[in-house]
Amino acid sequence: MINERHQELKEICRKNGLKCTPQRLAVYEFIHSNLSHPNVDTVWSAVRKNLPSVTRESIYRILNEFSNIGILNRLDQIERARYDSQTSLHGHFICEKCGNIFDFDLPEKKMLSHIPVPGKAHHWEYRVVGICEDCAKASAGKKNED
Repeated sequence: MINERHQELKEICRKNGLKCTPQRLAVYEFIHSNLSHPNVDTVWSAVRKNLPSVTRESIYRILNEFSNIGILNRLDQIERARYDSQTSLHGHFICEKCGNIFDFDLPEKKMLSHIPVPGKAHHWEYRVVGICEDCAKASAGKKNED
């Protein structure tokens, strides 16, 4: 799997005029093996385990490069930016208690294209904010204890 990821990234870097550095590879591998929509600090902490000299700024720059070339989605307007390696059309459920982000399926893109927008859309993002099942159960458990 690692060799496959390395080959994928080499091709992506070549097409986009980027060098395939160990830092980019480490970020790419982590983000694609982690579906929790990690933020910069989470990625930095994980990558530092194997590359202790990597800086937070480098991780931030790499994540944004990946977002700009379309191999990650950047989720803004949460407490801080989070990154998603799933670039296919899907929605996000954001738990307002624990902060976890969960993916959910959406209807086909052609069905969604009929939604009128006041301009030309470059990126579609669907978010639902609420309380996840685990937090709802924990909250219900606390009420039963009272």
